Amino acid sequence: MTATGGMAAVTVASRFSGLVRDNVIARLLGAGMVSDAFVTAFRIPNMFRAFLAEGTLQAAFIPTLAELKKSRDPEAAREFVRAMTGALLIALPIIVAVGILAAPLLVTMVAAAFVRDPTEFALAVKLTRLMFPYLGLISLAALAQGVLNASDRFLLPAAMPIAVNLCIVAGTVTGVVIFKGRPEWMAVGVLAGGLAQFGVQGLACRGLGLALVPGPRAFSHPEVRQVLRLMIPGIPALGIYQITLLLSNQLAANLGPGAVFCVYNASRLNELVYGVLIVQLTTAVLPMLAAERVSDEEGARRTLAFALRLLSSVAIPSTVFSVLLAAPIAGALFGGGRYTLEAVHTTAGALVMYSLGMPFLGLTKLLASTSYAWKDTRSPLISAAANLAVFAVFGLILPGRMGVPGVAAAASCGQVANAATLLWLDGRHRRLPRVRQIAPATARHLAAAAGLGLVAYLLNRAAPVPLHTSVRSLAQLAAYGVAAAGTYLALLVVLGAEEWREARELLRRRRSA
Repeated sequence: MTATGGMAAVTVASRFSGLVRDNVIARLLGAGMVSDAFVTAFRIPNMFRAFLAEGTLQAAFIPTLAELKKSRDPEAAREFVRAMTGALLIALPIIVAVGILAAPLLVTMVAAAFVRDPTEFALAVKLTRLMFPYLGLISLAALAQGVLNASDRFLLPAAMPIAVNLCIVAGTVTGVVIFKGRPEWMAVGVLAGGLAQFGVQGLACRGLGLALVPGPRAFSHPEVRQVLRLMIPGIPALGIYQITLLLSNQLAANLGPGAVFCVYNASRLNELVYGVLIVQLTTAVLPMLAAERVSDEEGARRTLAFALRLLSSVAIPSTVFSVLLAAPIAGALFGGGRYTLEAVHTTAGALVMYSLGMPFLGLTKLLASTSYAWKDTRSPLISAAANLAVFAVFGLILPGRMGVPGVAAAASCGQVANAATLLWLDGRHRRLPRVRQIAPATARHLAAAAGLGLVAYLLNRAAPVPLHTSVRSLAQLAAYGVAAAGTYLALLVVLGAEEWREARELLRRRRSA
């Protein structure tokens, strides 16, 4: 298996383990007070994680370490890693302690409606306090991942979310099945996952001669100061995204017990398609975009045109399938146990709304990366602000009229605004390909996706997928997916699609690069 194939397999396995985690929580807890409290409490350290871990820290740390490694001065690299470790070990305990003390305020910020139910609010605060040390563990794990990535080790970090998900599954089963209803064990599972993620990657760093042990000059080391300076510009865009997540949770919390969990599950299903298909396909193209921009801007625009056609070929049929079979998807993956039919249909309604925004989410990723390739960090920030503004406006209107699906609809409206703003800004700077390079392919994808949708709809109408998790429901859903995908591909061939030839040419160019 090639490195690219290995990464794709690990990504799929990671997403699948996350699906198993969410299915176990759904079946054992259902959509109600406990699951809402857990999701809310788990989101709080993960919001801060974007600033201290996978977000700005890695983006600033990896290039700095890579430059030191290129200078072939291993001692300088070791000193930098030790100083960075020391800086985190000084800052993280303070941040974690403040988070634990401020847990009631943080829960109120994320789910103010919980205050109306003292039991739910107390549980959310308790779980937040138990899980907040996860922020420290995952931040150290992010540092370890940065060391491994800067050393061209990508497979192990990509696989580590699997360990976290399995630990949460073990904690959920322990708390619900063995101890008959102790959600505190779910928090223990989260902490165990964070410890495993840091421990395994820390050992790998030690094997590379870059052990994560604290060293002197934690905040006075020049490279540490450089990392801190580089982190600051990325904080506003991340802050806007985190505010969007906060508002989503707030809106859902106002809609009654189980709403937070249903919105969460619908977003996870939408991210499954986005993460496994769209991110993987676009990631293969974007490094060439950045490289070509330096020497041949017209070539970079042709590459972007191909990336847009590739995105269209995946996002459009995925959206049609998810919209038409939303209830079977939600039922087969979450239904059963304590996750009732009402919860399945509520999740399906939100999934429909999220799915309608998925093509724009993928377009945003491509266009933001285009801006970064042109060394423009301002445009993505402006578009993220537009996203937040539109989401806030529709968030005040739609949930009251549509219920839980209204939260997802508001989020999709924000994604449309995000993509439209980036289209306008990148178009102003003449980074986009001509419309005639995109429109005919998109028309073919829409026509073929209509055939896909017809087949999926007729199959499910003739033999509906059971709305609960079982071998039969999963096999039936998979069979309908294969039949729909086969129809889509056959129609593309009939319509004369050229994406397959272009994909082969792309792979040939990557191998010869």
